[in-house]
Amino acid sequence: MWWCGQTPGGKVPGDDILYAESSSLNGPFHARGSSAPHQIVFDGTGTGSFDNEHTCDPSVVRANGTYYLYYAAERHDGEPTTIGVASSPDGINWTRLHNDQPIVTAANQQETHNEYGAGQPSVTYLNGQFYLMFTDTTGAGASSNGAGQFVWRSPDPTFQSGVEVSTASGWQAKTDANSRSFSVVNAFSADWQYSDALRAFVIAHDNTPGQTTLTFLSPDNLARQPYAEVAVPGQWSEGPGIVSRPDKHSVVARNNDCGRIPIDVIHSSTGSPPQQLTHDGLDLLSSNSCQSMPAGQIAAMYEGYGLQSSGLPAAVVVGGKRLQIQDTSVYTDLTRNRISVPASIYSAVPYGASLRDGATVLGASGPPGAFQLDNNTLWPVNAPQLVTDNHSSITMVDRAQWLSHPRGPSLFYLW
Repeated sequence: MWWCGQTPGGKVPGDDILYAESSSLNGPFHARGSSAPHQIVFDGTGTGSFDNEHTCDPSVVRANGTYYLYYAAERHDGEPTTIGVASSPDGINWTRLHNDQPIVTAANQQETHNEYGAGQPSVTYLNGQFYLMFTDTTGAGASSNGAGQFVWRSPDPTFQSGVEVSTASGWQAKTDANSRSFSVVNAFSADWQYSDALRAFVIAHDNTPGQTTLTFLSPDNLARQPYAEVAVPGQWSEGPGIVSRPDKHSVVARNNDCGRIPIDVIHSSTGSPPQQLTHDGLDLLSSNSCQSMPAGQIAAMYEGYGLQSSGLPAAVVVGGKRLQIQDTSVYTDLTRNRISVPASIYSAVPYGASLRDGATVLGASGPPGAFQLDNNTLWPVNAPQLVTDNHSSITMVDRAQWLSHPRGPSLFYLW
């Protein structure tokens, strides 16, 4: 879990981004590889940059084996907030992107007397695109107090190319005029995820005392709400963060009920400045069932999960396919989210290939190494540790031969 706080040890006085992990949402939490309660993983530069003093409101998403951290930043107290992005192989060690410049700044399209600026980012990843939701208190579509959430999407994690904007009439190419014309929800500091079970975005936002509100949006047009809003009881002072898979999709129910969507939120519950993180949640119940869902939808729900079913090989869902794995070490290299499933769900995920101990790895000049699996399909890997743990060796071939093979999904090692 990543969150914003102030703690001794940062480069400069100001907001830092902290990290801690736990096997339970109720804790206890600790720093990675340590009994310390948390660790600073990102903070102000102290060099006069746009994120010189404050880095806050983290949103982390994993796409194609890389973690991306979107964060709110301030150069100095009282200056407008902007949004930056950094990348990491492990979620701990970060490198700033976009030449150490902000990717979103205040639009200055109206005067709301709220000088906050552009910040509070929340990002999901869906079908090859990053979806960025953010606050801009100066945006044309903001409320009179500056509240409002604007959404962009792009295949570029820095949002400098191919950007589309959510408008009242659907997705449109970004222009200065439409960039903040339509707010998807009247809120500050919201978080969201995509539910493959509901085929809708779920926004968690705190507008009403004593509850977190869930708003559901259609991915084709965020102006449409396919379901009624739901209230999650619980006191809050700021937040929330919605518990998600690494790609910011909903998690599956542990009882494998495809019509049940667990919603858990973490938020501060007291104080100013906000403090005392708490956990609230509920399960959404829909009329869906695993039997009524197409195989592709079930595969999307279990993407990234390790599947365990009595009498069947361990498998990981990768790119909508079931990769059956012989070596336990490779299985744990690819997923931390393991779940026992009935044979019906296991077999509903389309078969992709079987990765057996010692499987051939093809290498070439330029392309990555790749396991040569069923039907000579190449499954590229991003780390030699996967090859080592599978007791495989690399056979070098020329580039043309490597490229002549059909390609399966890429396999990304969890550092």
